[in-house]
Amino acid sequence: MTTASLRHIPLLCEQQELRQITGDTLRPGGLELTRRAMEFCALPARSTVLDVGCGYGQTMALLAARFGLAPTGLDPAPAMLRQAACRCPGLPLIQADAAAIPVQNDFFAALISECVLSLTDNMPASLQEMRRVLAPGGKLVLTDIYARKPDALPQAQPSEIRSCFDGALPLDTIKAHLRAAGFAIQLLEDHTARLRQLAGQIIFSCGSLAAFWQLFMGADKAASTCSSLATAKPGYYLLIAEKE
Repeated sequence: MTTASLRHIPLLCEQQELRQITGDTLRPGGLELTRRAMEFCALPARSTVLDVGCGYGQTMALLAARFGLAPTGLDPAPAMLRQAACRCPGLPLIQADAAAIPVQNDFFAALISECVLSLTDNMPASLQEMRRVLAPGGKLVLTDIYARKPDALPQAQPSEIRSCFDGALPLDTIKAHLRAAGFAIQLLEDHTARLRQLAGQIIFSCGSLAAFWQLFMGADKAASTCSSLATAKPGYYLLIAEKE
């Protein structure tokens, strides 16, 4: 499947049905891991932070209000950027994706990417670009899905929906990509319990996981997706790395 065709597949994170369940954070655990990461990084006040895949601006608002940082949001979706602008008036926003960040080298003190890296078309290229815009010693914060049994994960079809599960990789592969891009891992935590908690929220809201997936695809494909996810047992991680 080509990059162009991937970009025409609807993204799960842009669907209102998911937003109604997760709120505007659109990911497992809400802002809890964001707070955890920022406390670990202990960035000086007014440090510049790029939020890659800023969505509706929840993380940007937290970074500015609670931690006194200077966030910039980046997202390819104009609709999300419009809402981020309403939530974070006066903060800079960029329409772009992770593989082509229109910012000079060594600019940001930190970069945060929450449930976004697995959606990129080329993870190694995106990590290289993230490193380019980070200052020496800059922090990279990632939260995302990882694959315990990658061969069992469902693959979306062009007429259906694209989610983080489609691009999930084993943790060892993600760590290898980070090292190859010039990052040193400082913290890696498993937070799969937050993914299970989100599954519980979905079941409570929709009646079953299959009913949730049927909002975006046919019943047979929804059942197949649920079966694949049950077999694959995907996980969720928080990772903090430093630009070497």
